[in-house]
Amino acid sequence: MIPVSLPGGNFYVLMAASLACLSTLLTWLAVLATSRSARLWLGGHRRAGGLLMALLALVGLVFPYQQFSLWLAAQRDAEADAGRSAQLAQATRLAGVDMPAGSTLRLARPGDLSSFDLAAFPAGQPARIGGLEATRLFHYPPSGKRPEMLSAEIERDQAQEGWLCAHGHRVEFVMRGGEPRFESCHLAIGNTLDGQPVPAGAWLKLRDDAIGGAPDPASGAPRWLLRTEGSEALDIGGMPLLKVDLELDASRRRTRFEGLLARETTLGDLTYPTGTRVLSAAPGLAGAQAGDLLFSPSRGRAARQAGGGDVAAGKSVLQSPDGTLRAVLTNREAGVLDVATVRLAP
Repeated sequence: MIPVSLPGGNFYVLMAASLACLSTLLTWLAVLATSRSARLWLGGHRRAGGLLMALLALVGLVFPYQQFSLWLAAQRDAEADAGRSAQLAQATRLAGVDMPAGSTLRLARPGDLSSFDLAAFPAGQPARIGGLEATRLFHYPPSGKRPEMLSAEIERDQAQEGWLCAHGHRVEFVMRGGEPRFESCHLAIGNTLDGQPVPAGAWLKLRDDAIGGAPDPASGAPRWLLRTEGSEALDIGGMPLLKVDLELDASRRRTRFEGLLARETTLGDLTYPTGTRVLSAAPGLAGAQAGDLLFSPSRGRAARQAGGGDVAAGKSVLQSPDGTLRAVLTNREAGVLDVATVRLAP
């Protein structure tokens, strides 16, 4: 939602009073021009009539003055915008993108094409960026620790780095060595992972340490971050999960994940309620083996253990994927933060 600043209530009262006074004054002047008796009355009441006309004129001029000020400001803005816009007479390469002739640029600094913050391309002549066809391109100069960025609008779903990006969201690029490198996008319908569909709208990000060069697929180094939102679950290891943060290597093999159970799930002797937090056990966790999982019931709920006591919120269960119980730990011992999750992106 775009915030809109509205004038105070007194502004509207003043404008209404000014318009009423202006209308009264103009009507009075018209009567004076057509009525001899009105002129005789004013001649007999010159002082009072003159003061009244002056007051009406003073208050009545507020409205046209306000309108003139708005028009003048609009003219100044239009002149400034004209100085900050440019149209390419010939194909030009800017920010690592070949832009066709006829492209319209909005400039941060008049006359400096490299300072553009928005480029709109002619109909039927999209610009290619990282293999995508973009209709509009937003340019963000470096600021602090943030590198130079590009954000592209696309008219249809398009493939990027083996993923299908949705056209309803911008595709983000980061500049490396003068060239735009794919960074993130929202996924369209048609993406799959481990033979199952990825929920549409999931956010995909190329990890910062992988931008500019893919890690060796055999190394298992994480390359992608996949994040899902909404009510459509993603199945991981036979468990339907919501609000998933999933790290994948260059071969799209899962390296770690975290999410919330979409429905009640049983693993081994334990049954976990909907909303239980599930994540990959950290390699340094005592007693954990490769591939082990941590289950942390949400506040107010508990996991049921066959033939034993419940595991209440505040504790985490360490289990192997086949259901073998490793340990029951406090959240502090398991390294699980017992706070509400706060996400800053996407």
